[in-house]
Amino acid sequence: MLARLHSLWRRLPAFLGRALPWLVALGASAYLVIYLVLAIVHLRYPFELEWMEGGAVDHVRHILSGKRLYDRPTIEFVPFIYTPLYFYVSAAASKLFGLGFFSLRLVSFLSSLGCLGLIALFVHRETKSRLAAVLAAGLFAGTYRESVAFMDIARVDSLALLLFLGGLYVLRFREGLGFRLLAVAFFLLSFLTKQSMLVAAAPLAVYAFFADGWRRGLAFGVALFGAIGLSTLALDRLHGGWFRYYVFFLPSQHPRVPAMWVDYWIEDLFAPLVISFVAALYWLAASGEGAKKARLFWFFAAAGALGTSWGGRLHAGGWPNVLMPAFSVLAILFGLGVAAALESAGNAPEAHRARLRAAAFGVAALQLACVVYDPRRFVPSRGDEKAGHAFVKTLAALPGDVWVPAHGHLPALAGKRPFAHEMAMQDILGIGGGPAGIALRNEIREALEARRFGAVLPDTDFYKKEINMFYARNERDKPLFSGRDFFPVTGLPTRPRGVWRPRRR
Repeated sequence: MLARLHSLWRRLPAFLGRALPWLVALGASAYLVIYLVLAIVHLRYPFELEWMEGGAVDHVRHILSGKRLYDRPTIEFVPFIYTPLYFYVSAAASKLFGLGFFSLRLVSFLSSLGCLGLIALFVHRETKSRLAAVLAAGLFAGTYRESVAFMDIARVDSLALLLFLGGLYVLRFREGLGFRLLAVAFFLLSFLTKQSMLVAAAPLAVYAFFADGWRRGLAFGVALFGAIGLSTLALDRLHGGWFRYYVFFLPSQHPRVPAMWVDYWIEDLFAPLVISFVAALYWLAASGEGAKKARLFWFFAAAGALGTSWGGRLHAGGWPNVLMPAFSVLAILFGLGVAAALESAGNAPEAHRARLRAAAFGVAALQLACVVYDPRRFVPSRGDEKAGHAFVKTLAALPGDVWVPAHGHLPALAGKRPFAHEMAMQDILGIGGGPAGIALRNEIREALEARRFGAVLPDTDFYKKEINMFYARNERDKPLFSGRDFFPVTGLPTRPRGVWRPRRR
């Protein structure tokens, strides 16, 4: 009996070496399939998955009406503090598929598929390992929960990341002046989708300096920052100075979050992806002299991606969606590390080869297990959809204009006039906002005092004092929602609290 157990023990590494690759690949593929299913479910859901999605739809509606995106803030419309490309791409999609969440989410979903494809392509080009490529893409898909499910919703992040990764790919695998300019174009478009991607692209100018020589590197840097600077000047002039106000001034006024100097590394990155860091270090140490340029490239790419994510988390209001650039590069480095470990195992003495392969796949499996999540929490229920349709009918039945500060698009679904999103107004009013902020604050108060709205339906305490001064809630009214219905599946968990009607003068 003991001899049989000993024989089985000796054959275990070889068995694991054959079985684990399939199991690990299956686990990575499961993350990809789960993400695809969630994204398809989300595409058909007609209400917000995250509370600012409706504001993004309002941006597209504003563009399609022929108005400038950046202008003096009013109670009718205030733009979010992002660069404009995502909204214009979504406007083009809306002309094909109609204005609504489907068109905007489709842009994000297709962008996220492009990100997954590029992550796999990076690893395959660097290592020639299809398995490592699948593991890298699967790990990035597995960070869906860690990046608070922003990959496929109506937000700017996936398109910005796709364009950044496209620039990385051209810079890494293509040579020549034309391709360097193409990389600049990708980085410029990424910046025009989300301005924080400037931080991600900046270290690549340093890489070009070392990789191409100081003259070509300097030319690349001048082209990159020149293109971004000229586009900023052009957009600012086109919008009468308001582009700079929203895209640079307002974000610069956000307070810092001191805890994120450390928590970003420990809680945001190391907790879910510490093995990816170890894999990256292993690849840096194990890759030979022929990989010198690759090591240099990925050092600066990681510096940019991790830097822009860190910068986002250091500012108040920086949700974990800003981690997506960091997660994408760490997933690539994870794939490179796994491939390097398998190559080292293949070159080891035959007596140790099976154990080393089993260990490599075991560590890869552990990393995939570190990001496991329950996808059901990101699926809106039938009750949510039913409650949304009932709420729209409630809005339609109210007299005149209605103000739903956190959901400006919902009155539009009820055939009424939409108004600016609460978050966009808070970005101005929370810091004073200068003369434009004073004017906006006065306009909101005057509208409430004049009882301009037939009803006000707040989610939060935004303008609570003024609302209660000029409007009143009938405590005998039935609750708008029951249980957990109509809360978004990610982001701020909020929904309208009730109906406030005008007080008698």
